[in-house]
Amino acid sequence: MAYAAVTCLIETLEHLLRSPSLIFGIKSLQIEIDERTARRMKRLPLTMGKRPARIKSAEASVPPGALTAFWNMTKEMLTINHTSLWKYLSIFSLYPEAGPVKRFFNRFGRVLGFAELRLMHGESLHSERKSKRFFLVSKSQFFSCRLITKIVLLCEHLIFLLAALEDSTHTCNDHELLKHLEGRLIDLAHRTEDFIEESMFDSSVETKMLNFIIYVFQVDCNILVGRVDFEAEVQKICDKKYGIHHCLQQTVEDIVDIREEMRKINDTLVNGNLKLGDTLNDDSSLSPPAQKNEAVGLDDDLMLMSERLSRVPSRLEVVTIVGMGGIGKTTLARKIFDDPSTICNFHACAWVQVSQVYRLRNLLLGLLKCVTQLKDENCAKSNEELAEDLYRSLKGKRYLIVIDDVWSTRTWDDVKRIFPDDKNASRIVLTTRVGEVADYVNSKSASHRMRLLDIDQSWDLLQKKVFGSQSCNLEFVDIGKEIARKCQGLPLAIVVVAGLLSKIRRTRDCWEGIAGSVSSLVSSGPEQCLEILALSYNHLPQHLKACFLYMGAFPEDSEIEVEKLIALWVAEGFLDKKDSLSAERVAEDYLEDLIDRSLVLIGKRRFNGKVKTCYLHDLLRELCLREAQKEKFLFVIDRRAQSFLSGIKNQRRLSIHLDFHADLQLIPSVTLVRSFLCFSLGSSFVPMFISSFKLLRVLDIIFLSSKYFPLEILDLVHLRYLALTATYELPASISKLRSLQTLVIHGPWINRNQGESPTLLFEYWIMPWLRHLHISMPCYLSNPFDPSRCPLAPRYLQTLSTIRFASCTSDVFLVMPYLRKLGICETKEDFITDMSCRWLKNLANLQYLEALKCSFYKQNAEAPRILRPSVLHFPLTLKKLTLSWSYLPWKDIACIAMLPNLEVLKLKNYAFQGPDWEPTEEAFRRLKHFLVDSTNLENWEASSDNFPCLEHLVLRGCKFLKGIPAGIEEINTLQRFELHYCSESAEISAKGIEVEGLDVVIKSEM
Repeated sequence: MAYAAVTCLIETLEHLLRSPSLIFGIKSLQIEIDERTARRMKRLPLTMGKRPARIKSAEASVPPGALTAFWNMTKEMLTINHTSLWKYLSIFSLYPEAGPVKRFFNRFGRVLGFAELRLMHGESLHSERKSKRFFLVSKSQFFSCRLITKIVLLCEHLIFLLAALEDSTHTCNDHELLKHLEGRLIDLAHRTEDFIEESMFDSSVETKMLNFIIYVFQVDCNILVGRVDFEAEVQKICDKKYGIHHCLQQTVEDIVDIREEMRKINDTLVNGNLKLGDTLNDDSSLSPPAQKNEAVGLDDDLMLMSERLSRVPSRLEVVTIVGMGGIGKTTLARKIFDDPSTICNFHACAWVQVSQVYRLRNLLLGLLKCVTQLKDENCAKSNEELAEDLYRSLKGKRYLIVIDDVWSTRTWDDVKRIFPDDKNASRIVLTTRVGEVADYVNSKSASHRMRLLDIDQSWDLLQKKVFGSQSCNLEFVDIGKEIARKCQGLPLAIVVVAGLLSKIRRTRDCWEGIAGSVSSLVSSGPEQCLEILALSYNHLPQHLKACFLYMGAFPEDSEIEVEKLIALWVAEGFLDKKDSLSAERVAEDYLEDLIDRSLVLIGKRRFNGKVKTCYLHDLLRELCLREAQKEKFLFVIDRRAQSFLSGIKNQRRLSIHLDFHADLQLIPSVTLVRSFLCFSLGSSFVPMFISSFKLLRVLDIIFLSSKYFPLEILDLVHLRYLALTATYELPASISKLRSLQTLVIHGPWINRNQGESPTLLFEYWIMPWLRHLHISMPCYLSNPFDPSRCPLAPRYLQTLSTIRFASCTSDVFLVMPYLRKLGICETKEDFITDMSCRWLKNLANLQYLEALKCSFYKQNAEAPRILRPSVLHFPLTLKKLTLSWSYLPWKDIACIAMLPNLEVLKLKNYAFQGPDWEPTEEAFRRLKHFLVDSTNLENWEASSDNFPCLEHLVLRGCKFLKGIPAGIEEINTLQRFELHYCSESAEISAKGIEVEGLDVVIKSEM
């Protein structure tokens, strides 16, 4: 975990570099040189070689007096390698909007008696005396220069270490000296990170500087003269910070020592025999992407199971599938469940996964979601009411229910009464590892017992996973069969080893190295499989290990939301950021790599095909927990860890999986904890122990509720990620959390004035790092003060949902110019004001917006208001649009077709209405995914001219649709067509579609 520790330290240093005080230090340098010099300096690093270089004094015009010292320090910083300069100092890219800062310094100069600091135009100060006065006031900037120099130098060394650590994976990752060095590096990185955040980001320092800056920036100059001792104010702040210089200097020296020792070890390894890890190479030699969801050796099983599901007995029958973890129980059940012939034989099909941590409510809601259109009010019902609803939904229907991964007989006792037996050949398929459970559920019929694969089947599966549709080269056949044999017929082990083989150079020596490692793991007992799976973990690139282990924090069998996982990875600082990619994009690449290696499984996909949820196989999660605990990376407190007091002392990440009635107050104080995630349901929770987590970065208590906001959270000034359930009004002081990147709020919370939508009172516009703000219910976002006067507006905000239409003002959008995803909802209050069209026009200010969810107020469909087509004039940058309840006529959809970049369109709940839709000449030029859900459409004409790029079409809840447009079959790009719960005539029309390569899926209510 040394790699993760180093990336976290770099992230802390970058955060430090962009603290308000250092931002103004850097910007003052930028402002205090003329434009000509600025242009020269921008070109200069591009001409610098790989070696450090110094700038001659002739290269720039140096202002006289105190600014000479400033310039000398600037030259000192520029002696550092240009890569680090651009990546970590970024003088000319950090907060490029210099206008507000320039105005601040002009105001600052007038307070000191200057007419104006026209330094951007090369004008010198009025006198040496005034230069000296400016020198005294600018001590914070001089401090910034020295501190920035040390930060950049340390980052330079840390970048080298990241590369060296990554190389260690490719040479010898079990070298004892290397492990010892990595331990030292982890210790050093953690100590430095802790010291920086305890001292530099102390709230009494950072808040003081920020308030001082904003105060001077806003208040009239004449009021300030004679009342503010600038020198004293700056000196206070600087004195508080000087201790960090020694810490950084000592860290640099220690890092240099570690670099030298790593170099010696590397030289020894290079001169000796290279190990297995030397098999990795450039992308050109990697295997092609493996095919997914291969079912090998299941033909006989599929035939037997199909017979049991379709044979004569009309009574309700339970079919049990038994086998060890990773043997293919779920794969077999899924193949049966997804078989079109199976779907046609049953009126209702449902799939639900249990787990060791079993909750009846989750099971009931999961089944209801499959067989009915689950409504919000269902979530408030008791378990008994949910069971009754489920029974009524299944009554009279021929159904197929799959209950996957059952661990105890109690589960069956809880649910068996909710399945009606109408003597119509309904079936229940239940998978389990426990033979006792299978016998208990169905003692009259034999369970279907899964078998291990034979050598031929094992080799067949390995080939398909490694080579895909390509044929295997003859030189790999014998060694490949040897590897397959040593996996001992366990499909999961074969798949994971195949993931490793697909990532290494395809040479016989490399494969023999894998074969030897697998061979050494052959033994008896359940640990055998874990050790085989550990092969893939041990040979993961260093940058992926922490991300993989972090997934063990989530409960067993839980589907992990990809957006949440990525936000957590970003907050933790695990990512090795790339200049050209956002942190979120880098995280997506990491996840895709883990999926390609078969270490992470895909749960659900989004409408556009992207991964929406993912999960870990039980055995891989066990591996996660084992390795995480061994590395002291993550500690999970569950029912198996009731004696957690002894193992929790030095942990930096805690994940709580206790039952909801467990006493969380028993969790001891752990001052080093950086992440606290709680997946236990509970109420009346007062997190007193959180007050001791001063360095906390991640706090996820979304499953806990409280009657009031825990004020202890406001002291956690380092928080990057906060998720909570609010049954109260959030305090305005939450804006004190200025390091926050992601804020997730689940409601509803209590309002001061009943009947009004909730209002967010906190000053989000002074939270410069905020990237994602998610609110589960529409709320009113308070307007910022004059945005043009805000020197530290949040420039990073990418995601905002869900806010009222009334919050769509130009002032709100002005402080979030780079917003990419937005969710808005029209409330009753918005509807009454009849100003929605005017508010929506302000969306034009969002010039980077890519995804928009827009839901209008739900009205009576018989007499809805008439909206003007101008309401559909959205930003041209939109790639994804979801509309609901707008009741627009179909002819107005031409406005949406004009969006040049639109790829995904979802029309829900009468977004458009009317019996006829005749598309105009305006085509959806780039539209790939199209959903129409719940409308009164009867006749629709469409062809490839209207949808030249369409790949995926879904019609859902179109009860009046008379038929499918004949032109649909002419769309050559169409790959999948789905018809869900539509009219009978539409279903008949869809069944007549016969196009090669087009998947047609039909779901009906009966």
